[in-house]
Amino acid sequence: MSKANLVQAIEKAIGALEPVYRNSADESDLYEASLMVLCLDAVKDVGGTTLLTQDGSNPASALRFRRSPGNLWTGAFTYGLVSLPGTQKRLEIHLGVYVAGRSKVAHECDVAIIDQREAERSRLAGVHPRSHKLVAAIEAKHYATSPGLGVGRSFLGLAQELGQDNCSLVYPSRSSTNLAALIAHRRSEAYEQLLPGAPAAARLRAHLDQAIRKWKARQI
Repeated sequence: MSKANLVQAIEKAIGALEPVYRNSADESDLYEASLMVLCLDAVKDVGGTTLLTQDGSNPASALRFRRSPGNLWTGAFTYGLVSLPGTQKRLEIHLGVYVAGRSKVAHECDVAIIDQREAERSRLAGVHPRSHKLVAAIEAKHYATSPGLGVGRSFLGLAQELGQDNCSLVYPSRSSTNLAALIAHRRSEAYEQLLPGAPAAARLRAHLDQAIRKWKARQI
C-alpha cells in the first residue's frame, strides 16, 4: 500500500496528521499508524471511547506518532486514552515504546495496549512498562515479500518475553510456507496480508476485542 493511500486511510479514520510527521514518515511508520486505527476500531467494538491526546487531558489538534522506538514517558507524541463502560479501569494505546520483558530487558513494541495505571507508573517513575501489564502487543513488518524465518524466530522470542497470548505479528505480504509453519503451533498469532479493510484486519480486530474484554473482566 502506497504512502499516499496509507495517509488517506489514516486521516479519514482518525483525523489530520501533523504536517511534519506526514511528510517525513515512511510507509513503515504509516503502516504502524494504520494499526492504531485498527486498535481504535476494536475499542469501539467493546463499547469504549478513545481520546487521542498528547498530554492525557486534551484532544490532539494534529496527530504525531513516533518514527523510532522511545521511552513511553518522553516526547509529546499522540497516544490513545481508552475509557470502557462498566469499569473505572482505562487503557492506553502507544506506538513505538519500550516494554520491560520477563527478563527485565526492554523490548520495542510497535503497538502496545497497556493498562493505564501501568502507563502512568511509567511516566511518574521514568521506568518501562512491565510486560505483565500488556493487554496486547503488535509487531509490524511492512515488507513487500514475506518476512523471513529470522523475523519469525525473533518474533517468537519477543513473544516469550512479552507474553505469547498477547503478541501478534502482522505484515501486508503473503506468508511463506516456512514462516506460517514456524508460527502455526504457537500461541502467538501471525496475520498475513494485513492492510486497512482487508479480511486479516478484521481478524486482528476481533482478537484485540477479545483481549480487551478479558482484561476488563479481570478483578485486578
